[in-house]
Amino acid sequence: MPTKLRWSMLTLLVILTTSLLLAGQNSAPQTPQQGHDAMGATASSPDAHLQMLTEKLNLTDEQSAKLKPIFQDQAEQLKAVRNDTSLSPEQKAAKKKAIHESFHEQINAVLTPEQQAKFKEMKHEGTEKHHQ
Repeated sequence: MPTKLRWSMLTLLVILTTSLLLAGQNSAPQTPQQGHDAMGATASSPDAHLQMLTEKLNLTDEQSAKLKPIFQDQAEQLKAVRNDTSLSPEQKAAKKKAIHESFHEQINAVLTPEQQAKFKEMKHEGTEKHHQ
């Protein structure tokens, strides 16, 4: 797969996840993030991301408990990459991609096969919307 297409897909996954987070926050008493701040919602709102997946994938309490530290770790790692001024944009993108790939592998390890299929479908739908 060409590198530019892979980066487009990664960007789409981040945007999709952020969109799903914001949609899930609309029913919560919290004020949803807007504009540029929303782009970091996945990294800065691990609890919101977990809540969204809990609702979309019908996660059990045990699964949610296992995923919470994964989301928190991802948020910390992404924040560190964003704040690292020594990295070029290409290096930041490569590090973010590696974090996301590891993150999705860790999520899938906690999910049932049915939930994995739904999670994959959610990512795929986001990819299709990005290319329209």
